[in-house]
Amino acid sequence: MAETFLLDSSAFIALTDREPGCERVQNLLKAARRREVALHACFVSLTEVRYILTYDRGAHKAARVSAAIRKFPIQWHHSDDDLCITAAEIKVAHKLSFADCFVAALAQRLDAILLHKDPEFDALRGTVKLEPLPPKSERKT
Repeated sequence: MAETFLLDSSAFIALTDREPGCERVQNLLKAARRREVALHACFVSLTEVRYILTYDRGAHKAARVSAAIRKFPIQWHHSDDDLCITAAEIKVAHKLSFADCFVAALAQRLDAILLHKDPEFDALRGTVKLEPLPPKSERKT
């Protein structure tokens, strides 16, 4: 059985902005096309990527990138009652953003490796499989 990964919005931003870790995301996308791994993403990640790119690059660019991301070999998951309940339980137990609670809940449901750059997810170590990407490089002034 192929390994299962869940991409957080930070993994998509690493790819679109060519941040450290973009090569890992690119390699996973290639492996998914060859059906060597299964890639998944949560609806909130598409939302986050869209608004981040809109702020950073404008609505037209954000729309183009969002459309391209939707063509990746990724299974997208939307909310349901059970996912909402699990996300709420995670929110009560951990200091995570609302969106990250849905991502974590989906990672638990799928027993997936969560690919991310968000140090908030460290609170879930031991309950969710985590693969952190390298942090963004510090800019020298």
